[in-house]
Amino acid sequence: MGVAQIQELGKGLVGSGFRFLWALKMKISLVDEYDDHDEETKSENVRELLGDSVWHENGRRGMVMKSWVDQDEVLASSSIGGFVSHCGWNSVTEAMWAGVPVLAWPHRGDQRVNAQVVEESGLGVWMKEWGMGTRSGLVNGEEIGEKIGEFMRDENLRERARKIGEEARKAVDAGGSSHETITKVLKSL
Repeated sequence: MGVAQIQELGKGLVGSGFRFLWALKMKISLVDEYDDHDEETKSENVRELLGDSVWHENGRRGMVMKSWVDQDEVLASSSIGGFVSHCGWNSVTEAMWAGVPVLAWPHRGDQRVNAQVVEESGLGVWMKEWGMGTRSGLVNGEEIGEKIGEFMRDENLRERARKIGEEARKAVDAGGSSHETITKVLKSL
């Protein structure tokens, strides 16, 4: 995702009206030029990247993390109502385990297949019209904010995701289908 699209995503997160935690991990972004600097310098660089208006609103509604975050721990928090994801397989399975709905925005490789799994399982919605990170032109912040708002207000989606989380956890518990299959494989060795 390029710098301009990152800026639009920031506008969308703020415009959605919902609180957010944004793990901004981009090797190509301006932020990484300051990895060897202190936190104040990094913060100023994130502010430069996002723009003053998004940065100002960010302080009221959300938090942008430049450093690594424990995604499992974040998704397990009861305060998390949804997850905008590129749909890497680990992200999908962690959201499934936590029962957190996913707004799928795949960019490359198997992420498209994973987004399809998200949608077909009922775990979330796939923004197909946003492309695979190759849409000509930007997805503007207003559109992103509207979609995030709709997604976050969808109580049926939240309930389906919660049930998927329950079923995923049952599968690995003693007597669950995954537990039984792994036990059989280990016994056959």
